[in-house]
Amino acid sequence: MKTAVISFTQNGNACNRRIITGLKMAGYTTEGFYGGRYKENDSLEKEILRPAAKKVAEWTKDAFEKYDAIVFVGAAAIAVRSIAPCLKDKLTDPAVLVVDEKSQYVIPILSGHVGGANALAVQLAAYLQAIPVITTATDIQGLFAVDVFAMKNHLLITDRRKAKEISASILEYEQKLVYADAMLTHEAVLPKYLSITDEVEKADIIIDYHRLSGNMKGLQLIPEKTVWIGIGCRKGTETDIIKAAIRYFLTEHAIDERSVAGIASIDVKAQEQGILDACREYNWPFITFSAEKLCDLEGDFTASEFVKSHVGVDNVCERSALCAAGENEENGIIGHGETILLIRKEIMPGITLAAAGTGRRLRFE
Repeated sequence: MKTAVISFTQNGNACNRRIITGLKMAGYTTEGFYGGRYKENDSLEKEILRPAAKKVAEWTKDAFEKYDAIVFVGAAAIAVRSIAPCLKDKLTDPAVLVVDEKSQYVIPILSGHVGGANALAVQLAAYLQAIPVITTATDIQGLFAVDVFAMKNHLLITDRRKAKEISASILEYEQKLVYADAMLTHEAVLPKYLSITDEVEKADIIIDYHRLSGNMKGLQLIPEKTVWIGIGCRKGTETDIIKAAIRYFLTEHAIDERSVAGIASIDVKAQEQGILDACREYNWPFITFSAEKLCDLEGDFTASEFVKSHVGVDNVCERSALCAAGENEENGIIGHGETILLIRKEIMPGITLAAAGTGRRLRFE
């Protein structure tokens, strides 16, 4: 998390320096700023805190674009007035916190959940020996918050209205049903007012990589970077043909493209223009593996002697999809190691496609 800390008085500067030290010790990339006047002889302060070259409102506007979290040292009113013109969306605004000059209180005032302000406040308060002032209802009641859950588990929220309704219902102590697709496991003990169902139609929260019917009553949370598509094709296959094949594959199997991590193949296809163009259109990475690595993968694959005679491995699409899924941890999503072949090889004119995913454990804490 990239953080900025700004203060306005000499006492505030002392607190600012302590915050910078604590955040850096915790592994944060942190920069300190001073919005007031420097004393001419305060060389140490100048080394640690940079002068904010603009007025605080202009500085804040720039900081909103550059940093994941902003800490104001001083009165909460300064922070509120400064951030007010910059507010856009609770899912994208940075975390904003206020710390008083004596380091007595740490107050998250924006993006407590998704932006991580509440968690940062607790961590920073522990270092400063201050009191974290958390006002978010689900936090102070110790109840499940669907936006925090989605953030921790790399899940995309598809309907903010439904998400808000779920949080409001739990605050009224209403029971909610959760459905998770076959690739997902969960803890044995769920938070209060949540229980698991196998019936997707009855679920209030649906965690699934498929594209679901629009009349589902539940809130769908889509697992990010879950599905890898493996591809094989004849050399020089046209871009439009590859794009059409991928679109058909996604539609036929109701795979939500937002759940796709990328496309994988054998290394001899690394410069295949049609695949590169398709990945560029979807903004997906394209990774390749050697024939030796694909051959080392154990499992039951749809083998082809013809393919083996040309590239040295009996199946490209299934094996490459599984190899990519097995390396999902390297792409920022931590699974529990079990890769699953979701869709076996499908043959289209000049193209083969398959899909695989990595099993993941949902964290409800």
